[in-house]
Amino acid sequence: MSFRVITLLFYLFCALNAAADTNTTTQTFSQYIDEKHKNFSKYIVELFKSVDQSISEWVDTPDVNTTSENGTKDSIDKFFKDEKFIQETEESYLLIRLGSNYQSKESTDFKYRIRAQIPLSKSKKNFQLFVNDIEKNYFDDTAYTKQESEKNTYVGVNYFAPLYKDIKSKYSVGIRSLSLYARARYSKDYTAGKWLIQPSQEFKYSTKYDWSEETELYIDRILTENSLFRTRLHRKTQAHIEGFDYSVAFSYYLTLSKRKGFNFTQQFWGNSKYVCDAAPEPFNGISNYSSFISWRQNIYRKWISYEIRPGISFHREYDYEPNYIFSLYFDFYFGNI
Repeated sequence: MSFRVITLLFYLFCALNAAADTNTTTQTFSQYIDEKHKNFSKYIVELFKSVDQSISEWVDTPDVNTTSENGTKDSIDKFFKDEKFIQETEESYLLIRLGSNYQSKESTDFKYRIRAQIPLSKSKKNFQLFVNDIEKNYFDDTAYTKQESEKNTYVGVNYFAPLYKDIKSKYSVGIRSLSLYARARYSKDYTAGKWLIQPSQEFKYSTKYDWSEETELYIDRILTENSLFRTRLHRKTQAHIEGFDYSVAFSYYLTLSKRKGFNFTQQFWGNSKYVCDAAPEPFNGISNYSSFISWRQNIYRKWISYEIRPGISFHREYDYEPNYIFSLYFDFYFGNI
């Protein structure tokens, strides 16, 4: 996505937002935009339902009247559209993200991301079709290979297995960058007083990228109805890469209203045998200290939002000199909001 396209989109959003309260003509235009989004979202949902219906007819699966729980609309994870929301939602949706990432130590990076999900509630219970365009996230600072840092598209099927001793199991198979891909994820929720604890274990295998496995531990403390403190522990091993990654992140989330919120994150990352051009000898200490502040807000309409994330990083690759980072994203969400 070129810089001119992103600039044009940003200008368009600002112009529409500034014109929202001018006169009756603009109000009519606002109603026109709302109607177009409503129709397109309805089309997305109906299209996914049509695909589901067609598959159900192929496999001759009868209709079953089931009621899915939507959960809390105003949850913090859903507002920030993070990975937890993407992993858990069973709704039909199409999410488009446009953005750019500026760094003082590296070149500017412009990116886009497209994600879609089709629940197969008719054809087969607990199955979902998914499309996921992978992007490199600076916050997820793992020792990745050059091939894995390139954008790849996942297309496949998710299967949510029935609970077994309160363990949630999710299996995925599909295609990644024209190679076969498989993933298994297991998690379980615990409550310890006012703390919510969720450990998870994930295994991945690709005929092109070989295998990897990672462990995550989320420790959440709900402070108020709209604020959350989260500790995230992470460990990962990957084929053809010596050592293992480890990190700890402390995050504070606050939603000021249904339209805006922010979070602050402090992260420490390392690898047991980390090497780089600046330090070719293996190093097993902390290789990156990073701090980020993120502000997210709906603009013009609740299905359009932007996120601003300034931050600073002290990485061993740059001899721990400060790397100033500024990220800007625009999200377009079509589906049941």
